[in-house]
Amino acid sequence: MLHYPTQDNSKFASNGASVSSIPTSGVYIVQRGDTLFSIAFRYGLDYRELAKFNRIAAPYTIYPKQKIRLGGLSKSSSVIVNNEEPKAESIVKQREPVVETEKTIPSIPASADAIIVSEKLPKSVTKDKKDEKISGNWAWPVDGKVTRGFSNAGVSSKGIDIKAEQGALVKAAADGTVVYAGSGLIGYGNLVIVKHNDVYLSAYAYNERILVKEQQSVRAGDSLAVIGGKGSDRPLLHFEVRRDGRPIDPLDVLPKIN
Repeated sequence: MLHYPTQDNSKFASNGASVSSIPTSGVYIVQRGDTLFSIAFRYGLDYRELAKFNRIAAPYTIYPKQKIRLGGLSKSSSVIVNNEEPKAESIVKQREPVVETEKTIPSIPASADAIIVSEKLPKSVTKDKKDEKISGNWAWPVDGKVTRGFSNAGVSSKGIDIKAEQGALVKAAADGTVVYAGSGLIGYGNLVIVKHNDVYLSAYAYNERILVKEQQSVRAGDSLAVIGGKGSDRPLLHFEVRRDGRPIDPLDVLPKIN
C-alpha cells in the first residue's frame, strides 16, 4: 500500500538530487556517457529547445568534448505558447568581429574555441494539448511509502522518495523509451530516465542495478532497475517527473490511493 507524506514538503532537506545551476560560461562540455536528455535533465531544460538552440537533429546524437550551449535558455519558461521569435543575445568570446548575413548559419564545430551567435533563436515549440497526454495511464514505479515529498523551495527535493521492500523492482510509470541509463548525474546514483512523449520525462534514481539500456522501448509496469538507496537510507527510490523540462510534483500525475 502507498501512503502520502503528511509533513510540510517545504521543510524537507535536500536529498542531493536537484537541478544544477547553468555554468557562468553558458556552455556545457559533453562527458562520456552523457545524452542530450541527461544534460537537459541536469539543468531543468526542455530537451527540444536545447536541441534546437544547438542545431542538433533527432535522434540527438552528441559526442564527448562537444560544446553544448545553455545560455539563453530559460529553466522555467523554455517552451513559449506563441509564435513570436525572441531575439538571442550575442555571445562572443575574444574573437574579431564577424559580419553575419541573413543566410542560415552552419553548425558550429564541437572543437570551436569560441561561440558566436547573433541569429534569432529557433522558433519555440508551440504547445499542443494532445501532446500532453501519455499513452495509457500513469502507474506507481514501486509499492511503498512516500517518505519525502516534492518541493520547489531552494535545492529541496524535485521529486518524491519512496521506501519499499529490499530487492523490489523499479517499474516504468508509463510507456516510453529509455533515453538515459547510467550514473553520470551527481546526486542521482544509478539513474534511468524515460521519455514518454514530447512533454513528459520520468526519472528513477538511487538504483542498485539498472536492467535496461538506452533507446529501449518500455511499457508501463516493465522493470527498469533493482531498487537501491542512498547511504543508509535504503531500500529507497527517488522518483521525478519533468513536464517540458520543468520538475513537477509526481503526486499530481500518479493515481491517488485511498
